[in-house]
Amino acid sequence: MTGNVVTGGPWSMRDAYVAETAVALDRLAAKIERLERREEMLAKRVEELTDHAEQTTRFQALAESLRNARDYKLDEVFRLVRDVRGRVDAMEGPRAAFNALNHKTFASVDRTLAELSAARVETGFGSRPPSGLTVAFLAVAALASLAGVVFL
Repeated sequence: MTGNVVTGGPWSMRDAYVAETAVALDRLAAKIERLERREEMLAKRVEELTDHAEQTTRFQALAESLRNARDYKLDEVFRLVRDVRGRVDAMEGPRAAFNALNHKTFASVDRTLAELSAARVETGFGSRPPSGLTVAFLAVAALASLAGVVFL
């Protein structure tokens, strides 16, 4: 009789409620575990995305730093070239004077020296070797003409 009283008595409603509540609690516990696992996966994904964003930021900073360094070096080279060009222009003098020079290249200086030595041989001065003073004077005159120096 005791078995019939428990199953057929007023406790059957209570037992059914307890059983349904236990099943509902088990389902909630399983759902909570799934949500916790999903939260951990999402936290890892957020961490990966954050690391990726930080790495991208570092790469952008590096690229900008390299671009700034390149621009600085180019500006420095341009400044040095302008400085050297200004110095060369100051040494050379006005460019219009270059067009008035008789001898603009060493080849033209050599040709003129060859013509002078041939003319000296034809006039009879070729029997004796030219003096060191004559050769020095001709070389200085040729270089002076090449450099644009005028002797008065």
